[in-house]
Amino acid sequence: MPESVFVDNIWNDFAHSYDEMIPELPCYQRQLAKILRDTRERSYVIDAGCGTGLVGLPLVQRGQRVIGFDNNAAMLRLAARRHERESDAVRARWTLLPGDVSSFPLEVEEGADAVVMNNVLFYVRDPEVVLLEAWAHLKPGGVLCMTSNKRPRPDLEKVLTNSIQEWQQEGRWNEKLQGAVKHHRTCAQRLTTDPNEMVTFLDTDAAVRLLKKVGFSEALVADGDDYYGENFYVCMRK
Repeated sequence: MPESVFVDNIWNDFAHSYDEMIPELPCYQRQLAKILRDTRERSYVIDAGCGTGLVGLPLVQRGQRVIGFDNNAAMLRLAARRHERESDAVRARWTLLPGDVSSFPLEVEEGADAVVMNNVLFYVRDPEVVLLEAWAHLKPGGVLCMTSNKRPRPDLEKVLTNSIQEWQQEGRWNEKLQGAVKHHRTCAQRLTTDPNEMVTFLDTDAAVRLLKKVGFSEALVADGDDYYGENFYVCMRK
């Protein structure tokens, strides 16, 4: 896969603070728990738009095979570092590739038990094309687990404010998190105000309708309460 697939965007700057802060967010942990629940016992998972590998890691650690890909070099480098820290057995189950969700890399096998798209869709200008790629790579009965923002200009400050309150209550509001949040706020301001950065938004019902349009048969889960009401989560069966 040629490196020309990589795009130059805000995530080059965002990657490190994202990687430090996001896994610590209580709201992220709650959303991840849904993905882990709904991919359990599904042996082959495609992590489309894998970012820094935050979803792929717990999947391979519990024995699943994961192919992840992303089109941002900075994010994928951090995923590679996460990959390198694991045992030989875990690394053997985890493949990382450069690639774009609008056309999955050729190395990504079809017949997946699950496809995960975690906070990917808002960067996609033609979501139907992307969801058709997911459908085509799933085996019959496989599931797509998808999360994304529900509305234009999501209130990321609300997410941070509520998260800080939870961290303080848990005694985890430390210097490292404070530094990551400071940088995250700067990037988030750019992310939510630049019309080229966030382009597609679906509420929960619209996401289900679009997935049915491209061929998915049944919504196993469809809710809109993640990230303090800013995100939807949908799990649909092929």
